[in-house]
Amino acid sequence: MSLEVFREAIPKFFESPKTGHAQNASIALIVIAASMLVLAVPIADIARVKGRGASVKAQLIQLVKDELSYIPSVIGIVLVAQGYFLADALTSVVIDVIILSGGLYLFKDNVHYLIGRAPDIEFMKAVESTARSVEGVLDVHDLRAEYVGPNLVHAGLHIDVARRTPIEEADRIAHEVEERISRKTRCQHCVVHVHPAEDQSILS
Repeated sequence: MSLEVFREAIPKFFESPKTGHAQNASIALIVIAASMLVLAVPIADIARVKGRGASVKAQLIQLVKDELSYIPSVIGIVLVAQGYFLADALTSVVIDVIILSGGLYLFKDNVHYLIGRAPDIEFMKAVESTARSVEGVLDVHDLRAEYVGPNLVHAGLHIDVARRTPIEEADRIAHEVEERISRKTRCQHCVVHVHPAEDQSILS
């Protein structure tokens, strides 16, 4: 969208002034004012929501971007109506910058989740210590975790339990590890793989 607006704006700097651009300025201003009022309602509703997810945050940024784009539009319409026809092209460039800025902000804010950013070492230690605190867990290894959204972590780990542990008991231990990790950390999706301990001398 940004590239298309920019492509249409640049030729306007080299075009001859067209008086037709100034027609119906009052109608255009009324339409813009009404549009700004309509956009203000969902912006206010989303702004009150706590713990917004990535999609809701993206929607909020999109609405704010549209709202901000109306401001130079109003200025441009007023200037064009007064005979400053170059304001039409300048307004398009300003709107283009607003659109581009919103897109770049969303990209910067979400690119880490797309490429799988890992949590900090403190988080990893918390997950491991929480898993070890469950009775029946002899060892924890192969812990992997990555962000899949704002404050949303997916983790996978392997735990060792005593050999000849009944499968029902091993399953109970795995579920308890998952629940305890989800309750005590930011990990919302935790996959636990159970293995028999190779060394029965392992005590923790």
